[in-house]
Amino acid sequence: MFRRAHIVFCHAGFSPAYLLAVFFICTGTQAKEYSLDYKVSGGADYNDNEGLSREDKRSTSGVQLSLPINFMMRSERTSASFKSELKSFKFDDSGYNSNDQNFQADTSHQLERGYVSGSAGYMRGSTRTTEFLDTGRIGGVSTRVERVSAATSAAYYLTENNRASAGLTYGKTDYASPRYIGGTTIAASIGAANQWSDRTSLSLRARVARYQNDANRQTTSDIIGSQAGFNSVLSENLDMSLSGGLTYVKTSIDSNASASRPDSNTTGYVVNGAVNYRQERYSLSATLARNIRPTGNGDLNIFDQVTVDYRYKLSDLSAFNVRLIGGNTEALEGSLDNDRTFALIRLGITYKLSQYWAASGGYTYRYQDAGRGAAQSNALQINLTFNPETYMWSR
Repeated sequence: MFRRAHIVFCHAGFSPAYLLAVFFICTGTQAKEYSLDYKVSGGADYNDNEGLSREDKRSTSGVQLSLPINFMMRSERTSASFKSELKSFKFDDSGYNSNDQNFQADTSHQLERGYVSGSAGYMRGSTRTTEFLDTGRIGGVSTRVERVSAATSAAYYLTENNRASAGLTYGKTDYASPRYIGGTTIAASIGAANQWSDRTSLSLRARVARYQNDANRQTTSDIIGSQAGFNSVLSENLDMSLSGGLTYVKTSIDSNASASRPDSNTTGYVVNGAVNYRQERYSLSATLARNIRPTGNGDLNIFDQVTVDYRYKLSDLSAFNVRLIGGNTEALEGSLDNDRTFALIRLGITYKLSQYWAASGGYTYRYQDAGRGAAQSNALQINLTFNPETYMWSR
C-alpha cells in the first residue's frame, strides 16, 4: 500500500487529486471517527519594503483571504489527516498578487510491534513568502514556486526498549523564473532508538541522499551522514532534545556541459536541538539548527538558525505571541558566495470577540545582509477570523 502511494506522489503528473486518492486508499474501511474543521480569515497589511531590497524599495498595501480546511479520520490502529489551505493576496502593486494552495496528507497504521506511515504534499506559493528563509531574494515582483513532497517510514520494536526504523523521502521544487534554480532530492535513512530510562531516549541515524538541480550546468550532490542524539522529559513542564553528527558531500558537474568549477568533496557537521517549557499561562520554546540543504540558488548551503517562540495568555479571551529568528547561510563550497545574515521579529496579539469570531494584529520586522549592504522592512497586519466548532461524527 505505501509503496503504491509513494509511486503515485513521485509521478511527474502529481496533483492534489492523487493526494485525495491515496488518502482514502490508506484509510479506507478502518476509519471509525471523523472530524472536520475550517476557518475563514480575511485581513489587510502594509509593508514598507516588500521585496526586501536595498535600493528599489517598494511599499505595498493589500488584502488577503485564506480558507484552511482540516479533515481527520481515526480508528483503533489507523489515523489519517488531510489539510488544505487556499490563500489569495491582492496588492496595490500587482506584481506581488498571488493565489496560493497548500495540500498535505498524512496517514499512520499501528502494527503489533511497530508502525508504518506515509505523507505527501503539494504547495503552490510565491517567492514573497518562501524566500526570506531560503535565498533572501524576493524580488521586485513575486515568482511562482511549486513544491512536491512525499515520504514513507516504518519502525519495528526489537524489544520493549529498542526500536529500529527506516524512511524514504522525495522532494522537488520548481520556480517559474530563471532567476531561481529548482531541484530534486531523494533520501533514505535507517536508525535505531533505545528507551534508556522512563524520561530519556537515545537515537542513532544514518542517511544517504542525492540532490540534483535543474540548472543548464547541472550539478549532482551525493550526501552521506550520520547523527546521534537524545530526547529527554526533564519535568512535567520541561523537555529537550539534541542531536548532531557529520555529513559528507560529493558534488559533481555535468560532464557534457562546460563547467565553471571542478568537482568537490566537503565534510560538515549538523546540529539540531530544541527546548520546550510550559506553564499555565505561557509557553516558551527554542530551537537551534545547523543543516545542509539545497536552496533556490541551485547549490547546497549551510544553514545556521535559532528560533524562539513565546506565547502568553493575557486572559481567557486574549493572547500575546512573539517569534524571534536569527541566523546565517553560507555556501557549502568555498568557491561560491551565498553568504547571508538574516533576522526576523514578529509580535502579535489575538482577541476572541465571540464564540466563533476572533481579531488579531501584528508587526513584523525583517533584516538581511548578503554582503552587498543591509536591507530591512517593517510590516503591519490585521485579521478577522471566523472559526466555527469542529464537526465530529462516527460510524
